[in-house]
Amino acid sequence: MQHCYLTSYVEENMRIRNLVSSVLLTSVFLTACTGGEQSNGLEALKAQYDFAVPDTSSITKVVIRDKKPSSVTLERTPTGWVVDSVHPARKDAIEVLLKTLGEVRLKNFVTESAVPEIEQRMEVYGKWVEIFVGEERVKHYIVGTETPDMLGTYYKMVGAELPFSVYIQGFNGYLSTRFFTESTLWRDRTIFGLAPAAIKNIEMVLPQDPSGGWVITRQNLEQPDGPLLDPASAPEHWSMVDEKFKAVPLNDPLALFTVVKSLQTLKYEGAIIPTDNVWAKKDSIFASTPAFELFVHTVDGQQLRTRAYYKKPEGQQQAADGTVHVWDPDRFYAELPDGRMVLIQRYGWRNLLKLRWDFAEVQ
Repeated sequence: MQHCYLTSYVEENMRIRNLVSSVLLTSVFLTACTGGEQSNGLEALKAQYDFAVPDTSSITKVVIRDKKPSSVTLERTPTGWVVDSVHPARKDAIEVLLKTLGEVRLKNFVTESAVPEIEQRMEVYGKWVEIFVGEERVKHYIVGTETPDMLGTYYKMVGAELPFSVYIQGFNGYLSTRFFTESTLWRDRTIFGLAPAAIKNIEMVLPQDPSGGWVITRQNLEQPDGPLLDPASAPEHWSMVDEKFKAVPLNDPLALFTVVKSLQTLKYEGAIIPTDNVWAKKDSIFASTPAFELFVHTVDGQQLRTRAYYKKPEGQQQAADGTVHVWDPDRFYAELPDGRMVLIQRYGWRNLLKLRWDFAEVQ
């Protein structure tokens, strides 16, 4: 173990010495080319590859742009990070981004002959990143494409003379995929985020099996137009009703409350964006007959609708008895209440994807 540690220590020191030598040579080259006005020795050169913000907890805003043009603004608020000042951001994506902003390090210097091609690719495929601490912009650089060995990424400070190859220690890969500009990909994947107290009733509509649909309500069945039953956290205050708004006898009353509670954390698997192949079929998919429609009526009068559509399987999938699946048994396409197209998983919706008879007592 000690031998491995010493070997790693020696290798790292050799790498640092080689980089220092490259720094000095590059510094001399820059000084000779610019007359010493733009690059004043080692410190000036170091400023060109000082991309990291060590204290990521101080970062208040990150703006990412590309040449499409497309952009996204991520801001830290007292309640968490938000996308474009409105939507809660995915915690996992923000954590990866902050780790990248804080731990990016110089990997190698770029040879003079490679600079024109790297900068040309940056101009086309690059992501312009602005990092703010308070109101001050502390970093402004371009994230380019991957290095030939796929283990580094080209970065360049805006206004600087040279691009550099950077990496994160312990991570074998490139970093450009962490800087995406599609705002929907940054958004938290929670669909409704509604606590029971915000819900009036929930309706499942099954176009191909209307009798299997159901309605769960917090309304007083004796006084439907009266106040809702409170507290919403009491399972006995939720009922399943039929077409005449009469209570349906249940085999497990707690199962209804499981459905209600699931709306607070229900998520989609991933957003579908214009660069995805299926995007071209979006209109035709949304015009087809839904597999199901879920309506959520809130206490403040909103009606939130999510529609799910059958999805063809990837490759040939078979059931346990050898039958080939016509439709993907695990996923659906879906239209969210705000019109976005996403993928949802049957497993994630397992508490809601039930027929009325799954709740009702057998007569």
